[in-house]
Order: sequence, then structure tokens, then C-alpha cells
Amino acid sequence: MPPTQETVILYIEDDPVNALLMQHLLAAHRPRCELHVAENGKSGVARAVRLIPDLVLIDMNLPDISGLEVLQALQQDPKTRSLRCVALSANAMPDIVERARMAGFEDYWTKPIDIHEFLQDLDGQLARH
Repeated sequence: MPPTQETVILYIEDDPVNALLMQHLLAAHRPRCELHVAENGKSGVARAVRLIPDLVLIDMNLPDISGLEVLQALQQDPKTRSLRCVALSANAMPDIVERARMAGFEDYWTKPIDIHEFLQDLDGQLARH
């Protein structure tokens, strides 16, 4: 079920096309979700501290630090350690997915995004918040 209240999502993603796709997807299907985009890991961590979003979507292959390093930085800060973080990556190798989950990601979603599945998973994550 789509969120019934305003929800803040931070998407840490360096590819402008993927960020634009997410903006359009949420605007069309989840208008109560306010999307913020950070273009690299370090700015994403800083933005998460300022925003304290309801959900953080983290690309695993960022230009400055990895998605795992972003998660570790968020886990080390008392302000952000309880944030719900989901990995979002084109790399779907089972060992990579398992490593991400063991590190503390709530889930691992793969690109390209299946819109129906993505919206279902998103609603599930936001319902737990």
C-alpha cells in the first residue's frame, strides 16, 4: 500500500539518468514521496545527516566511496545509524548481495528496475518505518 503520509527518500546515485528515472517513477506512482538525490557517497552521507530520511537508496558503485562505505559511515553516526538503507545496483552476483545484507542493508534491489516489483518493495520498506 502506498504511503499515506509525506515520506522522504534519499537516493545516492551518480548516474543522472537513473536519478531522473527515479524522480519520474516516484512522481507518477508515489507522489507523497519527496525524493532527494546525492551524486556521490560523501555528499550522500552529509545529506542523510541533514535530512534524516525515511529511506535511503544507495547505489553500490559510486565514484568516490562504495555503497558499503556509505552504509558504514551512516551506521557509525548516532544520528543516522537507525536509518533504513537499501542497496540498489546492477550487480546481482549472489556473493555481493549476501555481503551487502550481512553489512546491514535492509534489502538489495537490482537494476534495471522492474517498476511493479520496485513499488511493492518500496511500499513494504516504508510500511516498516
